[in-house]
Amino acid sequence: MIITLKNGQCEMRISTLGAEPQSLIRNGIEYIWQGDSEFWPRRAPLLFPMSGPTKDNKIIAKGKEYDMPNNGFARDNEFRGEQLTDTIAQFTLEDSEEFRTKYYPYGFMLTVTYTLHENGYTARAEIFAKEDLYYTFAWHPAFSLDVNGKGCDLETYSLSFEQNEKLDRLYQNKESYVREKDFLTGDTIELRRSETDKGPMVFRGVRSREVTLTSSQGEHGVTAGLGDMTTFVAWTQLNKKAQFLCLEPMVSFGFADRPLEIEKMEETRLLKKDQSEVWENTFTVF
Repeated sequence: MIITLKNGQCEMRISTLGAEPQSLIRNGIEYIWQGDSEFWPRRAPLLFPMSGPTKDNKIIAKGKEYDMPNNGFARDNEFRGEQLTDTIAQFTLEDSEEFRTKYYPYGFMLTVTYTLHENGYTARAEIFAKEDLYYTFAWHPAFSLDVNGKGCDLETYSLSFEQNEKLDRLYQNKESYVREKDFLTGDTIELRRSETDKGPMVFRGVRSREVTLTSSQGEHGVTAGLGDMTTFVAWTQLNKKAQFLCLEPMVSFGFADRPLEIEKMEETRLLKKDQSEVWENTFTVF
């Protein structure tokens, strides 16, 4: 099912499958990548209860091995959807016998709320623990590079951080990862296919609360608000010149060399029974 939000400037469409935004149009311009199986069929998934790969797509929890799809299972399952107002929609996913048996043996409730603004949207995720559990969470929206004209080259774009940073860049290399020391020293990354073709550009310990994507060839772009998150990832499909870039605020990002035991993963958070954590991020388009 698709839920549509509207106001004077924007229209947003969200699917109950994965609580995934399908479209964000402002003043006639589509900002969300529209999906293409030749490149990447998804559009703006959320990642729960894992972000990043695990070895052999497995985890160990409560002493037992479970399947864990890359970036978690929430994005591939139906949420309960409800349109609260013209500009607000809420989506809920809860544990089930299937989830507990196959993927993740914890009781949880994930509530995702989208609020449409005149110039973008706020995405809010609340994770409620029915028992002590370990998790991580991330947003993974893909934004079209064609907002500045069809075929506008990735290499005309840059990422601007709110403040000067000194950040290592991490990316996947088979089952481990590569660290490029001091990849960013300043506030701007000029994007190059030679870099994005290596893999996701993973930055941990980001101090800036906003990262903005702009092009030298046009006036349109996107600002991703990091909220309380300190990991940021920029990614596009490798070696295909796809016309999108994902701007991903994350609680954390892990690689396939991390321990299988979920409680031993440095990236996961322990959420105690009957407690909730909220992650709220705003994506502004212009």
